[in-house]
Amino acid sequence: MQKKLFKHGGSYAVDLPISFVRDLPSKTVMVEKDRDRIVIVPKGGLDTIEQEPEFKTFIDVLLHDAMKRPAKLRDAREVWGRQWDELLAGVAEQE
Repeated sequence: MQKKLFKHGGSYAVDLPISFVRDLPSKTVMVEKDRDRIVIVPKGGLDTIEQEPEFKTFIDVLLHDAMKRPAKLRDAREVWGRQWDELLAGVAEQE
């Protein structure tokens, strides 16, 4: 299906057919840009930061730095403080 983008405020928009969105659990979608295409997918309840395109690069940089400077690494118990407990209060632990 071919659709034309149109100006909407300071952005562009596209009309989607009602049949595309009628049965979605949420009317919130993720717009993902790939090399040569734009993909619109429903936002799921399990969407995580790991799905972000920049996440792999972020982890690669952390790993590279850790391997280059292992002396900077610390045991979590050395750096964990009360502020982390407060920050994470109410967050369910994932297994």
